This record gives sequence, structure tokens and C-alpha cells, in this order.
Amino acid sequence: MKKCPICNRGNLKEGKIEEEMFGVVLGRFKAEICTKCGESFVSSETMKEIEEKAKKKGLWGLAEKVKVVKSGNSLVIRIPAKIAKFLKLRMGAELLIYPEKKKLTVELV
Repeated sequence: MKKCPICNRGNLKEGKIEEEMFGVVLGRFKAEICTKCGESFVSSETMKEIEEKAKKKGLWGLAEKVKVVKSGNSLVIRIPAKIAKFLKLRMGAELLIYPEKKKLTVELV
């Protein structure tokens, strides 16, 4: 039985994990899961399967770096078109924006 390379205490057992990307569930996939820390590891074949599901759902490549720019007395971030399309975001939509530790969260209202 293989030892967990993360915690080095648990053993890796075969199981299934639920994988999601950007809050969208991609499905359940085969993985080796540590009996102590719960860390999971997937094979390269399973990773390809996860990538294909993400591509089919339009999630692959959705993340994008943007710059903060100044507009008047405010700072502005641009929402890339592919993200706006994915969220069905339209001009004039109301958003709730709030800070979290080292993160800015924007929610559709």
C-alpha cells in the first residue's frame, strides 16, 4: 500500500472524488485518497477526462489576469467578455462586491 506523499502518515486508498471548477460540478472521478489527511491524487488519464469535461462546459481557460486601472477617484477592473458571457452578465446588472482575506468577491445580485 502506498503512503501519502503529503502527510506521510496515511495510506492511499482507491475511491472517487467530486471535482468542480469555478463552482460548476464536473462529476465524480477515480482517485487515490489518503486515509489520514484526505488529500486526493488522480492519474494523468483521469486528469485528461476532467479537462475534457471542463472544456465541454466552457470552463477551460475561463480564468484571466486583469489589471486595476484608475478612473476618476475610483479603481476599475475590466471583466473579460468570456467571463461576462459565462455569467450572462449585462450592462447595468447589479453586483455585490466585498473584500475577503487577500481576495475580492463579486456576486451577482
